[in-house]
Amino acid sequence: MSQPRDSGRLMLGVAPEDYDLPHPAIGLPFILVVRRVLVHAFALLRTRHGALAGLKEDEITIALESIIENDLRQRGSVPGFNRQLFGRVVRQRQVIDYTFGHPAYTPDLIFHLAEDKELSRILCNVNGLFVECKPVDGAHHIDKAYCDEGIKRFVDGHYAWAMQEGLMLAYVRDGRTIAGHLVPEMRKASQAGLRTVELPTTTGMPGAGALPAAEALHHSRHRRGFPWPDGKGLATDITIYHLWHCCD
Repeated sequence: MSQPRDSGRLMLGVAPEDYDLPHPAIGLPFILVVRRVLVHAFALLRTRHGALAGLKEDEITIALESIIENDLRQRGSVPGFNRQLFGRVVRQRQVIDYTFGHPAYTPDLIFHLAEDKELSRILCNVNGLFVECKPVDGAHHIDKAYCDEGIKRFVDGHYAWAMQEGLMLAYVRDGRTIAGHLVPEMRKASQAGLRTVELPTTTGMPGAGALPAAEALHHSRHRRGFPWPDGKGLATDITIYHLWHCCD
C-alpha cells in the first residue's frame, strides 16, 4: 500500500500535531445500542411494510435510515439512543480514504458520535461507527458481495480508517447463517486479503444473543497495516461486528 500524499493538512484541515490515531475505541456498550436501534428499526419496517422478501438492498437501507433518524432518534424510544451520545445517522455520505486519493467512498450508514469536549484530538468528519449493508442470499455470493465488497473495505482503509471498529449488516434470506456460511468462506485461502486474525465468534455479553429475526452478534478481528497519514504509524487491527438480520 502506498504512503499517503503530503496533502494531509489540506484534506484533514488540521496539522499533524493536532490529532491522534487511532480514535478512541467505541466500545461494546455503544455497539449494543446500535444493535438495538437496528433491530427496532427492522421491527417497525415490518409493521409498516410487511414481509421484506420483495425489497431490494437500497430500499431496505433507505427505509432504515429514515426510521432511525425521523422516528427513533427524535423520540428517544430506544434506551441509550439519544442526542447526548449520537449525532446524525447518514446514508451513503462520501468519505475520504486513508490516502486522501479517493474522496467518493460511500458507506451505507454512519452512526456519528456526538461531540465530546474531552475528545478534541479526533478527526470529527471520520469519527463514527461505519456500517456496510449487504444482502446474503443465493443471488449474492458471500465471498464477493460480503467479503470483498464489504469487510475488505474496512481492512484496506477505505472505510473507518481512523476507527478501531466497524459493522457489517447482512440482509439474510434463504436461511444462511454466520457459522454455516460466513465462517467457512473466511477460512478459504481466497480470503487472504481479509487479513483475518480472529474468525467471527459470538459476542458473549448480555444483549448480544440471538433474537427471533436476528442472529447473535458476532465479531471478527482483522490486521490492517496500511500507513496512517502524517507519519502516525501503521494502522492497528480493526474489529468488525456482524449483525445478520432475517429479511425473508
